[in-house]
Amino acid sequence: RIGQSHDITRIDDAQWQIKETGAQALPQLTLTANYGRQDPVTRSSSSSSEGFGTNPQFAALLGLSSVNTFQGRITLSQILFDGFRVLDATRVGQINVKLKEEILRQTKQEVVYRVTTAYFQALKAWQLVKVDQEALKQAELLLNNAKKIVQAGTGTKLDILQAQNQLITVQQTLSQNLNQFHKAKTQLNLVLGREIDTPFELNPEAQVEEINKDFAEGIKLALEQRSDLRQNRLTRQINDMNATIQGRTTWPFITLSAVYNIQDNQVVNGNVSNTQNVTYGLNVNWPIFDGFAAEAKAQRALTNVLQADVQFDRLRQQILVEIKQTYLDIQEAKERILLAQEGVTVAQEGLRIAQLRFQEGVGISAEVVNAQVTLIRAYTLWINAQFDLNISRATLYRALAFDIL
Repeated sequence: RIGQSHDITRIDDAQWQIKETGAQALPQLTLTANYGRQDPVTRSSSSSSEGFGTNPQFAALLGLSSVNTFQGRITLSQILFDGFRVLDATRVGQINVKLKEEILRQTKQEVVYRVTTAYFQALKAWQLVKVDQEALKQAELLLNNAKKIVQAGTGTKLDILQAQNQLITVQQTLSQNLNQFHKAKTQLNLVLGREIDTPFELNPEAQVEEINKDFAEGIKLALEQRSDLRQNRLTRQINDMNATIQGRTTWPFITLSAVYNIQDNQVVNGNVSNTQNVTYGLNVNWPIFDGFAAEAKAQRALTNVLQADVQFDRLRQQILVEIKQTYLDIQEAKERILLAQEGVTVAQEGLRIAQLRFQEGVGISAEVVNAQVTLIRAYTLWINAQFDLNISRATLYRALAFDIL
């Protein structure tokens, strides 16, 4: 996915940044070279220059002779002391890599959660379609029975009208749920990163496994494993390190350097001048007083540390509320499933009796219609409760920073 690829790229960039920072502490070797040639535009032939023309060096000075010039320099430098700048920057880089890894982990968990939600949303829509399809069969059967009873003289035209109305109502509901199912399939393919019309099969037995952790243990695990809390801690470490780095900007910077120089001048038809030397140097840069700028920068960095602490406390409270609410949602969904299952059983029996009474001529079609509506409502409540249970379990996985298997 695009988000994950972006996070992986940022991790790679952070790792290369560590290497770039560490390279500053290694010896630096530089080679510089240049070649030049001087050619006269015209040659003097006057008698006043004859005496000078016989001297190649003086002729070169006057620009009357060609000169080849080569200069080369090799510089070797090594930082001896930088106020721990490179070391601190490397540590910050290492923490930054961990931060990017936590961001990637959180992104993966969010993707899994979105996929899980989309999957069960599609499964819910598909199960509702199945309920409507069965209800459509029952409505058609009711209409046929109503016509037979009217033909037998034991029923009324009102029975046919009520059956027809029920059939139309079920057809409308089926059409709406089919539309919702197609939208859910599109959304699922979208979060999976596939073409939106890619076919797939849904498993009606699919469910999110329950986490066997009580509330207290769940809180403890969340405070240890939550990626957003880890990111906060890592950000605080970076801010703390930045405060230390800013406070050391007035520390001395010491560098050792060695330079090898070579210069070669050759006058055409004249002599050659070659000079070589090696110089050594110890450079010290010590900003003894900076107008308290370093202290101000360090205090600003410490402000970010305090902000991270405040954010951590607020985030911790939000997590406690989220986990508590999720545990309550799971318990409520379980209770609703039990009640909905019992409701489905009762509604099925009610429909059976109503149909039997109608067929025997002792009941009316309205009883059958009401029984069908009650059964559809019971199935809908059961499907919604199952959906809510699975989504609440998936929410708890995310809240505790667990991976959904």
